[in-house]
Amino acid sequence: MVAHLTVHLFGNRDDARCTQAFPYGLQSPIGVNTYYPADIENMDDAPVIVFVGGILSNPGNYDTLARQWTSHGFVVVVAYDFFNSTADMPALGLAVALIQSRDPSSPLFGKIDFGRTVLAGHSGGGQATLQAAALFPPLAGMVDPRLRIIGALAIEPGPLAVGALVGVPTLYLTGYNDFVVPDFAWVRWWQYNMSFNAPAWIANARGVSHFSPVDGPGAYASSGTAMAWLEYIAFVDDTARQYFVGPDWKLETDKTYYSVDRNALADALTR
Repeated sequence: MVAHLTVHLFGNRDDARCTQAFPYGLQSPIGVNTYYPADIENMDDAPVIVFVGGILSNPGNYDTLARQWTSHGFVVVVAYDFFNSTADMPALGLAVALIQSRDPSSPLFGKIDFGRTVLAGHSGGGQATLQAAALFPPLAGMVDPRLRIIGALAIEPGPLAVGALVGVPTLYLTGYNDFVVPDFAWVRWWQYNMSFNAPAWIANARGVSHFSPVDGPGAYASSGTAMAWLEYIAFVDDTARQYFVGPDWKLETDKTYYSVDRNALADALTR
């Protein structure tokens, strides 16, 4: 009920979904929910998205988002501990994905391509994502020789992360109506504007508030952009690439956005 009322007060169109994770229910407040395509046994190895939700959120709030991504061929692990704001959460999600990929009784046994691992998160989880995107890439090979972090998706991230430390391609998504994480604040000051070591993009969507990512794809205006960026990064999809790369990149002229920018490293990309 609390989640339902909160998101609608912030202008969401869809109801929030919840699991029984404490304090929303009586199950453990710490855990990982795993999503995967229904036909994964007939698929080639799938890329994995390690996702962390916002501070005080319930993992069920992101059920629709995770299902959208699995419908496009991704495995998605949603890690949570209610606080959801530090790099230990992506680490937990990644550990569970690795365990499942090695478990012969798991439907994900041998089915995850860890060479295509994407870190993603919203709000406090976006902050945790950027922290992990700074810490994990240099250590990935020591954790598992297959592991490679190929990108980060930071949706309205919290302030405790610095873009200069991130060494993988990163898309920052903000909302024009978001007064919790305003586009003009730290997301630009010391995150996007200080992304010196990897390609970075930032897009500020019209009509999007802080809780809009909890909405379904039809109501969250940036869901298509997030999906395109994930397909560009993980599948090197040529149609998706045209939105982010080249002199005539399509995202720049997308009327969904009040402003769109990319840094010099992104500007120089040809693929």
